[in-house]
Formats: sequence, structure tokens, C-alpha cells
Amino acid sequence: MLLAAVAGGDLEVNLASAPGRLVVQVSVQKPLPREWVEGLAGGAPVSVTYRFRLFRNRRYLWDQRMASHQLVVKAQKDPLSGVISLQAELDGELLASSQTSSLEQAVQWVTQPPTAELPIPLHHDPLWLLVRAEFLTRYKLLVIPVTEGTEWVTKAVPEAL
Repeated sequence: MLLAAVAGGDLEVNLASAPGRLVVQVSVQKPLPREWVEGLAGGAPVSVTYRFRLFRNRRYLWDQRMASHQLVVKAQKDPLSGVISLQAELDGELLASSQTSSLEQAVQWVTQPPTAELPIPLHHDPLWLLVRAEFLTRYKLLVIPVTEGTEWVTKAVPEAL
């Protein structure tokens, strides 16, 4: 059952709930940085990291972090064959993989990754899901890391029916 679709400007988040798990589909709505696309075309390994944070919504105290998950979608072009290898890993475990020879299909696969299933308690207090996509890290003054990505999208997680 589709519960909600929230557009956060640069990141669209779709949620579906089931007992004990939350099915999350994300889609980046803005173009990837030029350096990212040029790196993929040149054969460099590139990735987009989707960060999921689950918080318990408490009325009188600060929100308590329940869990953190990370979906890393990787792409790398083989310079000899021209085939682009694609992988999606959820918390370090392989979720899906594919291959393509088209740069546009690779970018689409990375910006619309496979669905992630996150475990949640069967009966829980109100929960918040925060989602963000990170493309690359730049350095200011050669030592200060600045991550380029989307803004955080916050979504309330309802109980499974």
C-alpha cells in the first residue's frame, strides 16, 4: 500500500509500509554535478550515497535516533569495453547489480536506485524518516570537507495496517 510521496525539491521520497519493514523508493530530481558525470565517462569509480535516518518522535524531549542506513549506488565504466557496471549496496550488502553501455541509462539507474527495505519495530511510537542524497565531497582550503548533495527530506512513518 503506497502511503505517501513527498517532494523535497531535489529529492523525491516514496514510502510503503508493511509489518516490520518500511519500503523506501528515492529519486533525485536535479542533475548530477558535472564532475561526477565526467568522472563516470572517463572511467573513474563514482557513487551516490543515500542516507536514511530513523528517529523516534518524542513530544517533550529531543528526537531519539533509532537507526541509520546507507544505500550506496556505484557506477564504473570499463575503458576497454565501454560497459558501465552498476551496483547498489544497502548497509554494505549487495542489493542489486546491472550493466549498461549507455551513460544516460547509468545516470538514470544511479538517480533512481532500487527500492530499499528498512527494518522498523512492529509497534512503535511515531517515527520520522530523514533522507538525503550525497554526490561528492569537495575540499575547501585543501582540508575542510564539504559534501555536495540534496537537502534532507523529513517524512513521518505511519504504522503498518
